[in-house]
Amino acid sequence: MFEIDFFSSSEAAIIELAHEKFLAADEEWERQLWQFITDWFNPAITGISVFTSGSTGAPKKIEHTKDAMTFSARQTCTALALKHGDRALLCLPVNKISGMMMVVRSIYNKMKLVCIKPSTNPLTELEENPRIDFAAFTPMQFHGITRSYPIFLKAEKIKKIILGGEDVRAELVQNILKMENEIYITFGMTETISHIALKRLNGPAHDKNFKVLPGIHISADKTNCLVIDAPQLGQPCLITNDVVSIQGENEFQWLGRIDNVINTGGIKIYPEEIEQQLVNTIEAPYFITSRKDITGGEKLILVLEMILLKPEEKEELKEAFSKLEKLHRPKQVILIPHFARTPNGKIKRRESVLNPIDVIDFS
Repeated sequence: MFEIDFFSSSEAAIIELAHEKFLAADEEWERQLWQFITDWFNPAITGISVFTSGSTGAPKKIEHTKDAMTFSARQTCTALALKHGDRALLCLPVNKISGMMMVVRSIYNKMKLVCIKPSTNPLTELEENPRIDFAAFTPMQFHGITRSYPIFLKAEKIKKIILGGEDVRAELVQNILKMENEIYITFGMTETISHIALKRLNGPAHDKNFKVLPGIHISADKTNCLVIDAPQLGQPCLITNDVVSIQGENEFQWLGRIDNVINTGGIKIYPEEIEQQLVNTIEAPYFITSRKDITGGEKLILVLEMILLKPEEKEELKEAFSKLEKLHRPKQVILIPHFARTPNGKIKRRESVLNPIDVIDFS
């Protein structure tokens, strides 16, 4: 763990430090960080390349201009009222847009950046009473953080936290509601240079919908997929795969991914909605998807990251399924030893169902 002072250090001093630390770095995450800082301050480099997560297909390379990345940083710092001299926490890989933008926000807003090796539970390295004003985590990281009470207390002392990279499950939201600091879920992607909308998850000012940052315009196409108009981010018309319900000019409700939507009997079902309803029943990682049935239609299935379903667990699932709407009840449960995941923890649904070890009928 170490700190980079973008508040009081000159640009020349930062460049010299980055060169020195890059040569001395023992670990790859440190070398990536110092190389990124070097490239950022190099006027000959006008664009930064980054790969998408690859959760719904092969990762693709995208190049963003520094001007667009600075615009994104300004929007976030303004929306969260971050100040010069604040301490930000970097515990995300800098070869991904999430980690890159924590560095850019710190440079733009002249903050002090506390750097920790990315891991599933990065706060173990922090002191008992950390003074951190702003941090970003993946939901997978934050899930691990909230399962340990001493680490939970550390997280609660961080003034403002953003979570991004995947949806936040209801179980995690219940833990977040107990916290007194400001915690937000973000909406965005590599193409939009991190997030374009925020949703406060806790406190009396918590939000029902995502609120779009200033300078971003949204609409929905004929399939109800979100369309983002953000020329300053290099995206004048980005059609996403995210099904939404537009709530006024600057807000939307996220319903799910269109590539996950299940069409059964002419009715569209959003798996993410069912997953939220099962959160208090299932402890193992899981997701809802579908399979073709003998009639040529689709039947719902629950996919569990488990190798064995005990009789009592099967009964618990039966009871939970009975409380769902009839069309939302899974007809089969598939057991998978290990889900396929992206480097930041997102489940690759299509790859994960390829080699089941057991299929249990719940018809």
